[in-house]
Amino acid sequence: MIASISNEKVKDAVAIRTNHGRGGAFFIEGTRLFQTALDAGVSIQRVFYTNEFALKPVNAPLIERLKNIGLALEEVSPKVMEKLSDTHSPQGIVGIGTRKQFSLEDAAARVNPQIVICDGIKDPGNLGAIIRTAEVFATDTIVILPNTTNPYAPKSIRASAGGVFNLTVVYSQKQELIQWLKAKGIRLIVTVPEGGTQIRDIDLVSPFAVVFGEEAAGADPDIIKMADVTASIPMSGITGSLNAAAAAAVFLYESFRGRP
Repeated sequence: MIASISNEKVKDAVAIRTNHGRGGAFFIEGTRLFQTALDAGVSIQRVFYTNEFALKPVNAPLIERLKNIGLALEEVSPKVMEKLSDTHSPQGIVGIGTRKQFSLEDAAARVNPQIVICDGIKDPGNLGAIIRTAEVFATDTIVILPNTTNPYAPKSIRASAGGVFNLTVVYSQKQELIQWLKAKGIRLIVTVPEGGTQIRDIDLVSPFAVVFGEEAAGADPDIIKMADVTASIPMSGITGSLNAAAAAAVFLYESFRGRP
């Protein structure tokens, strides 16, 4: 059993959790997220658990599943688990996984691609919520632009409810993405707070890529200029606006509702 927080394996896991991964590594915590990751075929490199976690009958299937795929599980003390955990109440199991590597061409391989582009989403909770919504409404590709937070940060993964493991997550530069969309004949839709075409009047069945911009400032003006369509959500009320995650939920539901 690992009882020291100075153990090299523990220090490495904490560094990955804090720095949100190196070389595609990411931190994962909790029974549900482990199960979702395994179901999605995510490669898990290392697992840490407490004896208390292992002794609960409800956790036995997960422990057995992890052992059956050949993983060496590291038992740690409660003190070490507190050091490892990213939450106030540690669930008793954490680990290190490796994200799948995708390119824009993987998105193009989809039938009737419908792509979500995140531009400047700074809050990991908002980004995770957008990813969760995309997964729920059958949008299978997320493009992350450089000024967006890490979708594999622990808070993003939790907010996505593990949905990030089921999606094609692509990292791209802005100009590269725009050129690729034009070459593939995929419409670029950019959401704007007002002045755009109402979403109910836009074709959301044919292939498209939709941009959701930074929470306060919106999408990059350069991207707005390159849009084939700017889209706005009709609304009323005193505030007259939605945050990025809420706007994504409305837009993607409208897209999902119109599909065969």
